Amino acid sequence: MTAVLDIAPVDRRPDFAEPFDDVEALPPTHVEVLACGGTDRGDDGAAVIAVGRLADALPQDVRMRIVGQLDIDDLLAVPKGAGVVVADTALGVDPGWIVEIPFSGLAGREAGIRPRSSHALSIPETIAVASIIRGHPLPGIVVAIGGVDFGLGEALSWPVASAMDAFVLAIADAIGRVRTMVLAA
Repeated sequence: MTAVLDIAPVDRRPDFAEPFDDVEALPPTHVEVLACGGTDRGDDGAAVIAVGRLADALPQDVRMRIVGQLDIDDLLAVPKGAGVVVADTALGVDPGWIVEIPFSGLAGREAGIRPRSSHALSIPETIAVASIIRGHPLPGIVVAIGGVDFGLGEALSWPVASAMDAFVLAIADAIGRVRTMVLAA
């Protein structure tokens, strides 16, 4: 199965050449969805494909960004008072299986699930450093699908391709739960 997706990070500003001056008119961002991976490396593109399927169905207070490799700056760019859903492909999870880990459950995690992307820091370390710099823990959930094929090419492996609908639903569910946490705070 070949998956081709051409989506750019979602920017909810109008198409003006000048920056949008009336920030008050923009809806607040309550959840940022950060999709890790690249569609040119097999299963590594699963998160990008999954969030692409969700893009048109999300409320205005949910912002999606394709980040490739999760970086501290990606988390520092999350607006104050917003939460995060990180979608990624992981090693240490059976191919096609989906796992969710709250950010609070990642602290001190050394073994087990690992993102496929070659992050300079692991996802737990990246989240911990961003939380320290921000001065408070960032509410969020990592949703990962186990991958098996990370070679060059756009095709997803059979286990990942057959689990994509469930992955999309897991990301949507995590967005709803993070959104509820943020709005209740």
